[in-house]
Amino acid sequence: MTRRVWIDTDPAITSGNGEVDDGFALMQAFGSPELEIVGISAVFGNTELDNTDTMAREIVRRVGSAVPVYRGHSEEGARDRCAAVEGLLRALEGGPLTIIALGPLTNIAAALTQPDAVLDNVEEIVFVGGRRIGLEFRATPDQETPFRDLNFELDADAAEALLALGLPMTLAGWEVSSQMWLSAEDLAKLRVTGSAAVAWLAAASQDWLDRWVETFKAPGFTPFDTLAVGWLVCPDLFDGFEAPAEVIHTPERPLFHVDEEIDGPRVRYLRGVDNQAFRADLMRRLLSLT
Repeated sequence: MTRRVWIDTDPAITSGNGEVDDGFALMQAFGSPELEIVGISAVFGNTELDNTDTMAREIVRRVGSAVPVYRGHSEEGARDRCAAVEGLLRALEGGPLTIIALGPLTNIAAALTQPDAVLDNVEEIVFVGGRRIGLEFRATPDQETPFRDLNFELDADAAEALLALGLPMTLAGWEVSSQMWLSAEDLAKLRVTGSAAVAWLAAASQDWLDRWVETFKAPGFTPFDTLAVGWLVCPDLFDGFEAPAEVIHTPERPLFHVDEEIDGPRVRYLRGVDNQAFRADLMRRLLSLT
């Protein structure tokens, strides 16, 4: 049986500008027969909404899919019924649905807090965000300033609103994604042996990889969002636990914490992955696209 999924994403694949991991996750999902992608929504995040919406449609076009793409919200705090919200609500009416959240949670919170949202059909929300207390987001010891928990921080209120609903939620944030790398050799293989769509993605990712290698002295770059999709298609490769979660607001920035010592709704937190097996599975799925 396939699993119905909705993907909310903020792709920014432009050579030399923007993160590329959303693109890898989308193509990974299209290469996963275990998943039935019923809709994709674009949200602001890595870049402006006009760019993420255009890029989501471009990826769908390049893989030759007819999956509909819906334009979402362009700023944090928006909770009105835009095209993405309406599309997600209709998808929920169609039966059990897993929501893969690769960007800020604005669209998803806007949909699931509507009075007509069929919350009983939300099987799981898999979100690329969250951390254990004290965890810093550094690619290598050479990185002076840690990364932000950006998907969460760009709309912390949306995460808080979703937590309050008590829906099943899995956090595939920095701790697990930082254990996975794609190297120059991986990109070369994708360019040479992949489909036209995959070769395009690999070529557009070269500047991003070069930036990680030069700036952080890293062995490659971390394709963060692929871990969220990976959790659904190869869960046996992951290590995690269930614990309470909370959103706290500090003068510096909001924090999305998971810890047994705090109070809050329980979520699943992914902390480890068999990186070699996961990388092999990711490459296989990307190279399966025609």
